[in-house]
Amino acid sequence: MAALVEKAEMAHASERYALYGFWSLFFERPWKLRGMENLMCDYYEEPEKVHRLHDALAQSYCKYIAYAGKVLKPEGFWSSDDFGHQTGPMMSPAIFHEFMFPYYVRVAKAAHDNGMHFWLHSCGNNTPLLPDLVEAGLDIFHPVQKHTMIEKEVAERYGDRLTFLAGIDVQHALQEMTPDGVRCEVQFLIDTFDRPDGGMLIAAGNGIVSGTPFENIEAFLDEAVGYGIQHRQGYLVK
Repeated sequence: MAALVEKAEMAHASERYALYGFWSLFFERPWKLRGMENLMCDYYEEPEKVHRLHDALAQSYCKYIAYAGKVLKPEGFWSSDDFGHQTGPMMSPAIFHEFMFPYYVRVAKAAHDNGMHFWLHSCGNNTPLLPDLVEAGLDIFHPVQKHTMIEKEVAERYGDRLTFLAGIDVQHALQEMTPDGVRCEVQFLIDTFDRPDGGMLIAAGNGIVSGTPFENIEAFLDEAVGYGIQHRQGYLVK
């Protein structure tokens, strides 16, 4: 713990944004405990037990966050729940609202009460769940996965309420495009999500997979910095 405190103090001293987090909240962790098939049945056959589990998890998570807020003093809390597959969420918005939303509210409140933004990673198409995530208090969403969510529609509808850690596509773009194509994709993401008041960061959509051309990774990083600065300067001129 002393090493973690030292790293956090170094981040603050260098004016960097410090993140604290752990992976899995109210979907990924229960499916690891119960198995996916059992969990999907539990929502219908054992709803009270699902709520008991989520309540216990929320109590634990909120205590972790409060402790981190006192000891590490990070600016953000980052976690995950991979709700989406390629064409939609793994559950209906109604199931999400009943079993996830109340506990997301508690985690978001704990983060905000302890001076942190609430960051969430969720792969796949999460478009139908975004209204509840925004209402619950989510601040930053990653990655808006390409070919599952429509980036421009998401940015237009939620750009004034969410910051996006926009993720470049690691399934196809980074692997299959030319370096110039990668640069064009980076420009598209920045043009889509960056706003005069901010609200956009950029990263890989997930882990960069083995076999990705190094020149594509280099093009991604170089264009993210260069075009990102150029885009912000354009706002300053206006």
